[in-house]
Amino acid sequence: MPSLLQLTLVASSATAMMNFAGWWLVWKHEYSETKKQQDSKKKRGPMDKLLWIFISYVIPFLPAFIVIMGPDGKDVFDAVITSILVTLMAVLMAILMTGLSISNYNWIKVDNERAAQSGETTPSKLPDNAKMHLKWTTVMTLAVAALWWYIVFG
Repeated sequence: MPSLLQLTLVASSATAMMNFAGWWLVWKHEYSETKKQQDSKKKRGPMDKLLWIFISYVIPFLPAFIVIMGPDGKDVFDAVITSILVTLMAVLMAILMTGLSISNYNWIKVDNERAAQSGETTPSKLPDNAKMHLKWTTVMTLAVAALWWYIVFG
């Protein structure tokens, strides 16, 4: 049986990896070049970018940090506090990753319905290679969510 530290490190790393993979392989391609040119006036500020970096790549590691500060690591937090904090953070991450996978699935479903209704005359917001990556990143995001749920209930 893996330790709580091992589970949280794997889940945290997988969450950050899937957040990056989803963005890099899929969502950065969402808009066409003409849309990018039209939206160039509405660039996101540095605080907005920092917020998303924090949410995507820092928050996922908080449960592992909490475990390291608990009795298995530096012993700053006692076992009860560590358990409560890790459970709360794991629930948060499980809900987040489950929501992302459901959102991705819904996007696939809506895009397929759009294609069926319009006979592919209306272009998709995603190029074909991004749509291909969307399918496996959705499955992997759901797997990461399942790992977080395992930490909560396992």
